[in-house]
Amino acid sequence: MSGQPNYDDVPSDYPYYEIRSSVAGYQPKLPLKMASNGKYCIPGNTPEERWHDWQYSEQLARALAEKCLQSKSGRRAHMTEEQIILQYFVRAISANGRYGSEAQLLWTFRKIGKTLGWPLPKEISAT
Repeated sequence: MSGQPNYDDVPSDYPYYEIRSSVAGYQPKLPLKMASNGKYCIPGNTPEERWHDWQYSEQLARALAEKCLQSKSGRRAHMTEEQIILQYFVRAISANGRYGSEAQLLWTFRKIGKTLGWPLPKEISAT
């Protein structure tokens, strides 16, 4: 193992950032950033940035899956699996981007549901 990240490991369904900027002027402009491979990408979508964000989402999914299991066998044993996942999702979304974009969090929580084999609430499974 070379220690270098393999940017091709990022799943194709992992979300991309949307264009959220504009540049003043007469002619249309597109904000781009050069990636290490010499290609231009929308900011947040370089292979390096996507790989880093995906790795973070994977770690978050593992940690929250463990928290969900602890909750189910502990303080929240009275709640359904959907309710447990939903309460963590609501907290993550209310953190205003601290844990990723809304699209990244949807991907993360779908991963948690798949990992645990738990049903997802409609707020997460829709789309």
